[in-house]
Amino acid sequence: MTKSGELDLSSGRRIYLKQLEQYLTYEGLLEGLPTAERNQQRLQSLVAEHQDKPYDGTPYLIPPVETPIDHGRPYPFGTPSALPSVTCIGRFTSLDPAKDKSYDYSGLVILWYQQDYAMPIDPAVVGQIRGVDWETHAADLYY
Repeated sequence: MTKSGELDLSSGRRIYLKQLEQYLTYEGLLEGLPTAERNQQRLQSLVAEHQDKPYDGTPYLIPPVETPIDHGRPYPFGTPSALPSVTCIGRFTSLDPAKDKSYDYSGLVILWYQQDYAMPIDPAVVGQIRGVDWETHAADLYY
């Protein structure tokens, strides 16, 4: 991804990063370990929080890699496991509509996790963003 936030998808469509929000994934976890069960709830909440905001439809979640935590003994609250350190919410647009040519442009919120704050966006994540089926997931918009 260039510094200007332009990215060409595998389909040839060019998209533009218009907004990037980031925060520490486990900010506020004061005690205990993250667990696979709580991580699944966290992912569902993240998607629900960005449903129809700012574009109609469901945001696209790039499935994160979870890392098991070796606690060394049984953990009573679930299976210790960690998501990458930083949660990222990117608002992307394309200068062309995704489905209906009577619209002016299209947009999609993409959610992902990475170990460090962007920029740059983790190269593995950029590869996954390039493969997004924009026509299926993006919303068509008017100016």
